[in-house]
Amino acid sequence: MRALALLAAALLAGAANAADICAVKVPDPPPARAADGSALTNAGFKDWLDGFRAKARAAGIPAKIFDEAMAGVKFTPKTIERAQNANERTQRIWGYLKNRPSAERLATGKAELKKNAAILARIEDETGIPPEVLVTFWGVETDYGRNKGKDDIFQAMAALAYEGGRRDFYENNLLAAMRLMQRYGFSKKKMVGSWAGAVGHAQFMPEAYEQYAVDGDGDGVIDLWDSLPDAFASKANYLKQRNAKTPWKRGQAWIAEVQPPAGFAFEDGDLTIKKTLGAWQIRGITLKSGGAVTELRGVTLDTPAAVFAPGGMRGPTVITLPNFDRFVDYNPSQSYALAIALWSNAIAARPGLQTPWPEDEPDITRAQAYALQKKLKELGHTDAEPDGDIGKGTRAAIRSYQLAKGMVADGFPSCALLKKVLAD
Repeated sequence: MRALALLAAALLAGAANAADICAVKVPDPPPARAADGSALTNAGFKDWLDGFRAKARAAGIPAKIFDEAMAGVKFTPKTIERAQNANERTQRIWGYLKNRPSAERLATGKAELKKNAAILARIEDETGIPPEVLVTFWGVETDYGRNKGKDDIFQAMAALAYEGGRRDFYENNLLAAMRLMQRYGFSKKKMVGSWAGAVGHAQFMPEAYEQYAVDGDGDGVIDLWDSLPDAFASKANYLKQRNAKTPWKRGQAWIAEVQPPAGFAFEDGDLTIKKTLGAWQIRGITLKSGGAVTELRGVTLDTPAAVFAPGGMRGPTVITLPNFDRFVDYNPSQSYALAIALWSNAIAARPGLQTPWPEDEPDITRAQAYALQKKLKELGHTDAEPDGDIGKGTRAAIRSYQLAKGMVADGFPSCALLKKVLAD
């Protein structure tokens, strides 16, 4: 009887999960292929590896270092699949944010903020980067150091380099990782991290490690795996130096929920569309709390800002300031940047979002996203090749379609929108 009950419960759970997915049948997307369209094979990987060895030697990497780094590296299609199905690419924004932070993670973040107050205060004095931002990055990326990644970064980056979509990026990071081994005497065993090659408390890619990592504890070695002061100081240096033309604005806010006026043109609600706070104020944008947008910390009427509805017109609408763009510089995923922005405010005990997310909206699968992108291209709303990743390009294509159809152009890939596009 107990077994039958468990089976029934499992079937009901499966039915519920199925009901959470938009009920639109689409073909499976094509299997993963190399960026040039060729099949991903062991032989193709070997050819790439042979070519990369020659490139590394020409770049001055000693044969001993190369052989140690690439020992045991082989073709692993699962790494490519993992990259294509990263949470920030496939989940609805509210699903991605649900436990970012959880109650336990928020409490831990506040405790770590207090525990590391001295080093964080020193770093803020030097860079302007607030303590809550640094602790949040640490919490989002490694669960406060409890999960820094266990993948062989050479294996991970080799697979992604071979795939070819960002070959130069991953090959350059492989070379940077080898230079770190050579410079600091790091062993291959030490050089573990995420499935994409990011390492340590700071989760820096090796090139970023070379360019932005600094010695935060004064021991003469920059060790992002085992030195938390190094990691905090390095993350702050990255946020300060990454985009010198638009540096971090000391004392300025980064995000706030706003109330758009009736009839707001949501086609203007995109992170790429910047207007001054004064201009948004004239357009009728106010803080959700009821105040003026010019009441935000550290701003003026001339401060550039973007208005963005990440969950469509039914969800919360936020205004983002220049410091938010530093989060996007670090990781271009809008879901990731929102997680950093909102988590940072939560740790600092600032108000969160008031408007609920439209959680009754069914998810769409990667196959459905691919079919949507393919159809939008056929209809002339984008030139981009479909990849199943709902990013800013896809949202722009959706807005183009919505405007052409006289719809509210919020760029949100709803189930209803999917059905309408595929029916055209």
